[in-house]
Amino acid sequence: MFLGSTAIIESQERIFADKSFEKSCVGQSSYDLRLGADAYILGESVPRKLDDGDPYLALAPGQFAILTCYEKISLPREIMGFITLRNRYKMQGLVNVSGFHVDPTFSERLVFAVQNVGSTDIRLKHMERTFTIFFARVENNFDPNVKSAAPRFGITLEDIAHMAGSTITLGKLKAEFEQLRRIVMIYGPIVVAVTVALIVAFLKR
Repeated sequence: MFLGSTAIIESQERIFADKSFEKSCVGQSSYDLRLGADAYILGESVPRKLDDGDPYLALAPGQFAILTCYEKISLPREIMGFITLRNRYKMQGLVNVSGFHVDPTFSERLVFAVQNVGSTDIRLKHMERTFTIFFARVENNFDPNVKSAAPRFGITLEDIAHMAGSTITLGKLKAEFEQLRRIVMIYGPIVVAVTVALIVAFLKR
């Protein structure tokens, strides 16, 4: 059974830590998570920090990124979560390429791996509602032999290593294609002229 708005509000102190809960983010059966400060765009050397002075993040077509949410989640054993991107970003072409659920006993800020599969840049803003989480009750989850969810602390070196290296975006491919087209237009006629001249010289022998 999923938690409705009233249940989410009543359970806020058991689900959200560090006073990160915001009532205006509560939906009828969900909660909208806001974009956190830590973000990493594939191809950059280090993660970046978003704040009020530098709140925007732009993802080019084909670009991968690792994002975090502002809220600190701390789920009890009897509650799990299901996560997704808000529909406004899905419609632009942003997809979640990481996990889709949050285990009971998880405690930290969620980390998302995303990709822009659309044809235009997608712009995100710090503290804007970007993700959605649904909470569901879990029954009889008290076996002491079952390990609790592993803690995590923001974007790790392992996260970056999984996405290490430079990425090939649609924008880069277009630029490389245009460069190749210019080379062909410049040198193509010369190659054709030389080839014709060689053929004519050969036939005159």
